[in-house]
Amino acid sequence: MKKDKLRLYILEFVLIVVLFFTLFASYIETRWFLATFLLIFMFIIRQLIKKRGIKSIYDKQVLLLMLIFALIYLGVLYALGLHFGFVRSKYLFTIRNIFNIIIPTIIIIISSEVIRVILINQNMVIKIKGHKFDLSLVLIYLSLVLVDYNIYAGIYNLNKLDDFLTAIGFILFSSMANNLLFNYISKRFGAKPIILFRFITILYIYLIPYQPDVYLFLRTFLRILYPFIIYLIFEQTYARSNLAIAYKDKKKSIIWTCFIFGFITLMIMLISCQFKYGIMVIGSESMTGTIDVGDAIIYEQYNKNSKIQKGQVIVFYYGNMSTIHRVVEIKNINGEVRYFTKGDANKSYDSGYRTEADINGLVKLKIKYIGWPTLWLRRLFN
Repeated sequence: MKKDKLRLYILEFVLIVVLFFTLFASYIETRWFLATFLLIFMFIIRQLIKKRGIKSIYDKQVLLLMLIFALIYLGVLYALGLHFGFVRSKYLFTIRNIFNIIIPTIIIIISSEVIRVILINQNMVIKIKGHKFDLSLVLIYLSLVLVDYNIYAGIYNLNKLDDFLTAIGFILFSSMANNLLFNYISKRFGAKPIILFRFITILYIYLIPYQPDVYLFLRTFLRILYPFIIYLIFEQTYARSNLAIAYKDKKKSIIWTCFIFGFITLMIMLISCQFKYGIMVIGSESMTGTIDVGDAIIYEQYNKNSKIQKGQVIVFYYGNMSTIHRVVEIKNINGEVRYFTKGDANKSYDSGYRTEADINGLVKLKIKYIGWPTLWLRRLFN
């Protein structure tokens, strides 16, 4: 292996190791340590590795496009906020937050993108059993996913299952999608468009006092889907290789892409429980024989026009928990409709009664076994 390749791999390995260990440090300390480390690392590689020039006649056009894409992203979020509502930001624009969060975040973004554009444009292809493989591209991709994880992970307590799933979905998966796009753009048009895009889509949290209260799964879906849409636009606008793609293959790819994102959209709508239908995993044995532990049910949101009949399985709040039991008796007492419920595997009725205010949905469909992964994770964390 040539010395320049070995030097590059050593630097990238050091970068990954340091970024990995920063995941376990405290949030504020991590911000400034990461900012300082990336700044020093950037100056080191600028001295040790020759930067390959990136020139394109489309530089200004791409910069403008990324500005538009960033503003569209915020526009979509705040348009969703008109439906879901707004909440006051936890990260107010104060002197303390400017020093502890905003300034180090700016340094992290600029440094990481300069590092990306230098490393990603090195010709570091190696051959393994006759196959060409750019190990450097993989290493820099992993490094920058870890950088994103460090930026966001400090606000979550990963000892809790819900926050752990949040970190995996919102931070990790969306970071993987974004960094695929950033690698693509950086290699062709440099760091400036990405720096501008990241400034707007990350720092708005600290600059705008009110944030859209968009359900997390929906926000995650947007963060995963949006880079793919931007990539398709860039491919159609700037890539020359499109003409070489067979029409049938391209059509098949579009169909599969639409199917995958359609499925993801459906799952997001179900999991969020913000639309007509929702999904729940069964963790109790009270309905065993009808609905078993590890099954999932799809339910229709309850409204005043819904008609509940005796024998129907409903979703309701019981003891500050969502419960799925059967209606066994309905009484109208002094103009108030009261629903008495019971689990099919229980010997006695549930204590008390349910009213319309307690009912959340009507069970429509059961899906066997698919809830077990969620239960295993929850039991692991508990």
